Amino acid sequence: MQNENAPAADIELEFEFSIKPSDIEEFSLFLLEFKGRAITWDDDAEEKEVARINGHRIDIALARQSFDSLQELFDSISPEISDLGAHIISNNNCFVECCSKDEPEVTPCSSLVYIDELLVEPDYRNAGIGTEMLKRMSQVVDLNRALVALKAFPIVDDKTEERTPELKKQLKHFYSKIGFRHSGEHYMVKDARDCHAQRMRAMAEENGAS
Repeated sequence: MQNENAPAADIELEFEFSIKPSDIEEFSLFLLEFKGRAITWDDDAEEKEVARINGHRIDIALARQSFDSLQELFDSISPEISDLGAHIISNNNCFVECCSKDEPEVTPCSSLVYIDELLVEPDYRNAGIGTEMLKRMSQVVDLNRALVALKAFPIVDDKTEERTPELKKQLKHFYSKIGFRHSGEHYMVKDARDCHAQRMRAMAEENGAS
């Protein structure tokens, strides 16, 4: 677990992240579950969660020892990942440069990082917290030769917020700004080489070689 303090738009936040093998024994060697949250404190010093993220990392290379078909693997994990497979699998593989028939499929994925949930509470949006959560995730989860994917569909508390077309549009715009591309109607994907931690690693390797 990672704990760090960091300001976001004058809000003092603490970030916590953890990662562990899947509780399903047959998946435990190649499927990891990760989760994180951002917390702050109210005027009474009571802890308050302002954002959370949950997801899975699938080591595709290891999984192939048990699954001949990549789609069958995705089918066995969750309905959302199964549905995603229809958009990103080609010739029994997924590619980091995928999702457009007009683009060359160059680098096979060695892993898929699927974000099941990224939620920032309404009162704390537009403060860079969602972007910071993804940045912290990229520092905790191994993204080497990975495709990062998610379903760009608003997660709301039906008691306090309505899932409006405008909210859906805002969410897709947010992900587009940080490098995600559409894959099907609801899914969006990103080459992990464009993620913060991978860019920093590439810069360090380049500086070390020069």
